Amino acid sequence: MPKRIEELTVADLESNRWCVYHNDEKGYDGFEFAIPETHPDFSDNVVEIELAHFVFSGGEIFKGLFDGSESFSVFHNGKWYSLWYGVSEPSDDTVNEFKEFLAINHLALPVSATAVWSCTSRTYNGLQYVDDAGAIRELVI
Repeated sequence: MPKRIEELTVADLESNRWCVYHNDEKGYDGFEFAIPETHPDFSDNVVEIELAHFVFSGGEIFKGLFDGSESFSVFHNGKWYSLWYGVSEPSDDTVNEFKEFLAINHLALPVSATAVWSCTSRTYNGLQYVDDAGAIRELVI
């Protein structure tokens, strides 16, 4: 059964591979839904939503997801913390929430994020976004 991407859990990502799912007849939008490899329409030829491992500078390891494009998000205590914000600069509240996540868990940046299936990896020193000129910016934390 299709599942909303924002409802995926680390347990979901650990138990199955997932790909985005688009089906106009049934009302499933590929930007919103994913299906596990057990679904008959699963295809590894489309964007996968992957389990990712995050290794912080002190060696602590957390899990999360890679969206198959640019975005890595770490998961902790039922909340997703994205490290990529696309064309939107992260708000002060978002930056403060991420700083609080780091402080509560005694974590320090940089963090290395690696997707399990594709081995795509990124290193973050803060939260990234694309500015008005099309350049990738990073709010270093």
